[in-house]
Amino acid sequence: MSFGRGEWVFVDESKAHGYYIAAAAVARGDIAGIEKRLRALRMGNRSSLHFHSEGNRRAKLLHEFRQMDVRVTVYVMRGYKDRVARPALLRALVGDMVANGAQHLVLERDESVEVWDRRTIRERLDAVGGLGQLAYEHKNRNDQPMLWLADAVAWCYQKGNPWKAKVQPIVSEVITVDQP
Repeated sequence: MSFGRGEWVFVDESKAHGYYIAAAAVARGDIAGIEKRLRALRMGNRSSLHFHSEGNRRAKLLHEFRQMDVRVTVYVMRGYKDRVARPALLRALVGDMVANGAQHLVLERDESVEVWDRRTIRERLDAVGGLGQLAYEHKNRNDQPMLWLADAVAWCYQKGNPWKAKVQPIVSEVITVDQP
């Protein structure tokens, strides 16, 4: 099962070597504690963690992430352009969230796709009878530390092994979407 009843899900993506959406799920009551731990992992005056910029700290960060009560589901689509893959993966994600009773979806803000995301999510919620059951929003990465964790998993998956193997302990499921 990808998501639990009442969970919040935080999503980031990677577009290299396929399209990956990492969906980090956490119980609502655990968010503040995990966010505090994530903020403490920032270097110096940085406003966020961004895995591609973390260099030799990546293995240490993954070790820290494994100590947190978070599960990540990775959605993958290969062979399609971003404009096809992203909506297909969002439809799969939203369908799974509604089916399992997840409560809230937070996506990293990307103004170039935000309008399309909202349309895709609304259409999928309507199709699965989930309107009013699932709240969703876009947030800037600097404002939502849980997005940093999703970013790390998406980065590891697009890089392949050994990074994919290192992040595996917090990945609960990998879902490959074959068709738009």
